[in-house]
Amino acid sequence: MNHLSGAAALLVFPLFFWFSAGEGKGEGIGFNREIRPILSQNCFACHGPDEHERKAGLRLDERESALAERDGARVIDLQNIDQSLLLERIFSEDPEEVMPPPGSHKVLEAKEKETIRQWIAEGAQYEDHWAFVPPARSVLPVVSPRRAGRSHNAVDRFIQKRLQEEGLGFSPPADRATWLRRVSFDLTGLPPRPEETSAFVESEHLNASERELDRLLASSRYGERMALAWMDAARYGDSSVMHADGNRDMWPWRDWLIDAYNANKPFDDFTVEQLAGDLLPDATVKQRIASGFNRNHATSDEGGAIAEELRVEYVVDRVKTTANVWLALSMECGQCHDHKYDPISQKEYYEFFAYFNNTTDPGMQTRNGNQAPIVRIFSEAQQKQLDSVRGELKVLEKRREEEVPPQSEIEAWVAGVREGARRDPPEFSSWSWLGPFSGGDFETALGKNFGPEKERKKNARKAHGGLKWSEGETWPDGEVHSLKLPENGAGYLGREVETDRELKGTIWLGSDDGIKVWLNGKELHVNKAQRSAALDQDRVPVTLKPGRHWLLLKVVNASQAAGFAFRWESERYPKSIRQLAERGLNECTEEERKKLRTHYSKEVWPEGKELDGAIAKIKEREKALINVVPTSMIMEDQKEKPRVTYILSRGQYDQPRKDQPVEPGVPQALPELPAEAPANRLGLAQWLTRPDHPLTARVAVNRYWAMLFGQGIVKTVGDFGNQGAWPSHLDLLDWLAVDFVESEWDVKRTIRQIVLSAAYGQSSRSLPVLRERDPENRLLARASRFRLQGEFLRDQALAVSGLLVERHGGPGVKPYQPPNIWNEVSLNGGLRYRRDDGEKLYRRSLYTYWKRSAPMPNMMIFDAPSREKCALERPRTNTPLQALVTLNDPQFVEAARLLAQRLLDFDGTTGERFDLGYRLVAGRPATERETAMLEKWLTEQERYFSEDPDRAGQYLEVGEFPLPSETTPVTLASWTAVAQLMLNLDEALTRN
Repeated sequence: MNHLSGAAALLVFPLFFWFSAGEGKGEGIGFNREIRPILSQNCFACHGPDEHERKAGLRLDERESALAERDGARVIDLQNIDQSLLLERIFSEDPEEVMPPPGSHKVLEAKEKETIRQWIAEGAQYEDHWAFVPPARSVLPVVSPRRAGRSHNAVDRFIQKRLQEEGLGFSPPADRATWLRRVSFDLTGLPPRPEETSAFVESEHLNASERELDRLLASSRYGERMALAWMDAARYGDSSVMHADGNRDMWPWRDWLIDAYNANKPFDDFTVEQLAGDLLPDATVKQRIASGFNRNHATSDEGGAIAEELRVEYVVDRVKTTANVWLALSMECGQCHDHKYDPISQKEYYEFFAYFNNTTDPGMQTRNGNQAPIVRIFSEAQQKQLDSVRGELKVLEKRREEEVPPQSEIEAWVAGVREGARRDPPEFSSWSWLGPFSGGDFETALGKNFGPEKERKKNARKAHGGLKWSEGETWPDGEVHSLKLPENGAGYLGREVETDRELKGTIWLGSDDGIKVWLNGKELHVNKAQRSAALDQDRVPVTLKPGRHWLLLKVVNASQAAGFAFRWESERYPKSIRQLAERGLNECTEEERKKLRTHYSKEVWPEGKELDGAIAKIKEREKALINVVPTSMIMEDQKEKPRVTYILSRGQYDQPRKDQPVEPGVPQALPELPAEAPANRLGLAQWLTRPDHPLTARVAVNRYWAMLFGQGIVKTVGDFGNQGAWPSHLDLLDWLAVDFVESEWDVKRTIRQIVLSAAYGQSSRSLPVLRERDPENRLLARASRFRLQGEFLRDQALAVSGLLVERHGGPGVKPYQPPNIWNEVSLNGGLRYRRDDGEKLYRRSLYTYWKRSAPMPNMMIFDAPSREKCALERPRTNTPLQALVTLNDPQFVEAARLLAQRLLDFDGTTGERFDLGYRLVAGRPATERETAMLEKWLTEQERYFSEDPDRAGQYLEVGEFPLPSETTPVTLASWTAVAQLMLNLDEALTRN
């Protein structure tokens, strides 16, 4: 009680000051702060930027329109305030007159109406929307000397100014252990080690906090933590989402992201490379990988889908994501019509759309992994091996180019082809006949085997249906011959074929009506087309191996006459080569002679074929090396014929307004494009990162603030437009944004500055006066306290248990998950989740394979997005399902067992082991009361498991990690229950 009273005495000032969402007092009604939100919420839909839906031609977002005379009256009349039509309408009780109209289901509160009246009385001054005005470096506020002593840096001055105006002050600083645990989770996603906490708590360095912060920022864990948030925004996943949700590999982009954060890549370069890395001059492989930011979106491989519809959908997603992430604007509203709240017309939307509409990737996603355009990522060893193979290939190809066959050989070959000596057909015997047979109907006659169809050679002695083969029928090839077949009758024709070499050719057939073909008992062809026999009706390619073969035809007659035709055409040489050879070298043009020489060199000349075979083998080796190299999808623009962009009527892909082509461009409400900016994504990225851009830096630093304080200075992190929230500390936001740009977009410096503020380092204790005056902690009179996200909780459990495997990058891994969970979303009902084993079970959570149609349940329950679409912030919930995860999920139960083993391996008393557990999980020692409670719990568990040792065995079987041989099951199970209790403490689940 004494401690609380002392803290209250430090915090509480006169309570007659009331909290306002704005900054400053006594400045009159501010349009941006108080009027714009009212009009945007209630009026802009009908009287705002959307020209097509605008009623009465009135714009309430523009002063000139609002003050203009209309039929002798004015919506806002500054000379006769009470005659203002705006006031008449909002105060009217007539449902036919009142605004907003009842049908809109929007109602102005009495206080809002009076605020509008007062604003008009003060002159109805308009202001440009704060987010569209370039930020200026704010003058550091002056605070009272007593308060200035709590300031650590400029950040505190702005917050203290607001607190002073509200009659409040900072809460006492958090203790060192709490501060270190807080900043460790915020910057690395993992808790500090007990030895790190002890060293920091006991440190006498004046700059101990700075040293710890620099250590965390230098850790590779920092890049992994920062990447996790950006992966949500970039809609990162390991599968394509739509239809079959097949696998694809974008993890090289994820690894680039981690490396970029760890290297502290300036945010302007970070932006340019992700939006247009492929368009940079002499773009490196890494820069091209970075452009995969806009290949992370959902795709489809559905066979019946319309590729162009999907392609347009992908472009729409890229517009939405880019605008949300860098501008915090809902630009997607302009796809079908002018934006109803923000100054973005449909034409301006499609000008922005045009930047992404020229890419080469198609609408359909391959089912075999990544869809081109792609880049391959070679390791140093792989690249060295590939260079060696390509070196061999280059030598052989040069030799092949230099070595040519003698002219005399070519001439002899051409003469041989012309004379037919080199392309003799195989030897055919005369035809044998078997039949006729009656089928009863055509289908039966064609489908029934009357005896010889499975035979690999002719059996002249065997009878088939009482009939034997008759020999020596003379039916010359290349002519149509009649057969004596009854209606729905069938007959067989057979002949032997012999060749002394492998020979490719074509059998050309005609028949009346159906026909089947077998070679050595193997069916090659069937056609039941009913027709009159003619030459070359059916084509049957055949490859003959050296030796003797049995060719069998079956002709089926439906009605009337029956007949067949047969012709063999050798394909040893293409028809075009035969025709040229028949003319002779002297009669051919130089181009035709070159064609003959090339064919001879590649297809006939032994030395050339040998070299070609060697080259083919090396190319196979090259292909095999390339195929095992991972790929990543990238952006790539069409170069030769850029795609024309049109406004799409109602956003429909198949309704382009061909009379309204647009060029790439940006909204007029925002700065112009730099003069030198190219009309492509690179120009767009340069525009976003121009130093005076009003949104990019503000949006970025607001997101860092939200990461560290639980909510942004602008609470609506993804919406800085008219529907977004008013900043709690606009001057501070602008100061941070300008400082961010002037620091050359240094992300770590900006985060360092925020973390070292007294505001960040406060206690999170929420006193009654603060809960009453500032329940959402917008004034920042205390630190924020909120539940850790799912990845942090899982990684914490792995880390404190000693299971965590910290290996950087690589393909996604598959930890514990129900085996049938993928089956629920599979197309064929047979897909099963196959989890990994060994070290892959214990990698950090951001490396978990993310199937977006069936994401990890233990992450989704803790509010992780599916990543089908861009997500700029996660909701925070506290549900019973979350407790079920931390108490029952195999990963958490196994982690508790390993934590228990870690405590048992510690050489100390039971109380000292409890203390170690608290230091690992909560970042502080256990109290005497907590130790007593744990001793009681341990005793109960030992009794419980001793009564039935099988329970202990079943409990300890959870998880793949092997059980130790030296610990008794009852003891380990009892301590596992203690470890589970620790992992489920509110203090363990919360960022304090």
